[in-house]
Amino acid sequence: MLNSMSPEQRDELMQLSQQAFGSAELMDQLTRMEANLRSLRPGEDWQGSERFGGEEGLGLGEGTGVLADLADLDNLADQLAQSREGSRPDDIDLDALARQLGAEAAVDARALAELERALRDSGYLKRAPEGDLRLSPRAMRQLGRQLLKDVATRLAARAGQRDARRAGQLGEPTGASRSWEFGDTEPWAATRTVTNAVLRTVAAGGSAAGGVSISLDDIEVTETEARTRAAVALLVDTSFSMAMDGRWVPMKRTALALHHLVRTRFRGDLLQVIGFGRVARVMDIEELIGLDSQWEKGTNLHHALLLANRYFRKHPDAQPVLLIVTDGEPTSHLEADGEVWFDYPPHPLTIARTVQELDASRRLGAQTTFFRLGDDPGLARFVDSMARRADGRTVAPELDDLGAAVVGSYLGSRSRGPRRDPYGGWADRGFWAD
Repeated sequence: MLNSMSPEQRDELMQLSQQAFGSAELMDQLTRMEANLRSLRPGEDWQGSERFGGEEGLGLGEGTGVLADLADLDNLADQLAQSREGSRPDDIDLDALARQLGAEAAVDARALAELERALRDSGYLKRAPEGDLRLSPRAMRQLGRQLLKDVATRLAARAGQRDARRAGQLGEPTGASRSWEFGDTEPWAATRTVTNAVLRTVAAGGSAAGGVSISLDDIEVTETEARTRAAVALLVDTSFSMAMDGRWVPMKRTALALHHLVRTRFRGDLLQVIGFGRVARVMDIEELIGLDSQWEKGTNLHHALLLANRYFRKHPDAQPVLLIVTDGEPTSHLEADGEVWFDYPPHPLTIARTVQELDASRRLGAQTTFFRLGDDPGLARFVDSMARRADGRTVAPELDDLGAAVVGSYLGSRSRGPRRDPYGGWADRGFWAD
């Protein structure tokens, strides 16, 4: 508080203190005590001060109270930020919070602490090595399952979808069966085959008690989906504009839903998530979900495509599927020496490098879909031209429909032959979200 006073006020206060204590020896002891406190707490800001202003003056008692309030607020800001290693909601001073922000704020903080404790006890939260709280694998599965159900509901609500599924030797069972035909190699549907034999025997006046004989007309085979193995590269824009414009959480929800679908229903497929801001990098789904937005300039789609193409080349036996979620034109690229080039508006060299890698994706046979977020005309022109060049598609979904659009595009890419509709006819079935 002394540091916040003018020299005249400081001198006056010191004189009053001497008169109040009335002893030079006592003042000397107070001075030594202050020195000891400084030596014991060297990390404190002993030279700090606050600037006071206003139409009405403050007395000594009021000024001391204001400084105490400011100290409380500083401590609360640090506690609420939870930025220190090992921080927990239990560390928040609820009395100080109620005093400064009201009783309701303290109730909310207490509820948050209880929620965290319950999630930890139930196994949904785990403490990362660096001290941060992360969703556990169990929580990721549960959340992914729920997000996928939400996606299935939205896809099922879309009108105009046609059944483009075809039966064939490859793939997983559909749950249906059909009559055997010459040349079929699918496994028998044993239950349906025996049932047909029993019904035929009884209809002919015989008894099935002593067993039945099976004829060719009784045989049914298990129907399967005709599929190819897919190598899916999901490129998600992690630039600061995604967070600033409210697209951060929908992007994460979309990635987690697609990840859960591939890992649980299409286990033969491969999925790689690539985040791109100023630079691009391959990310585990846990890393993406825990990623905080960062202020950095650059949307490096060139680097992301380079990583995606490297991934496609590692899996030459799989159908490449390229899904790109972005809200901005590319403004950075990698130079030959690995340095990042940034310029805004987008530099022609950045566009050229990006197009070069997109052409490489097309030559690798990638089925490409751009998901354009936002209404920027420049972005729309760029994305449309890129999609045409890659013989791909552009989708401009609302944020709530982003997950359905991405998952639907993935399902459509799994249909063999030309796509007869954007979602391969699978959208309205939803069996993959059970």
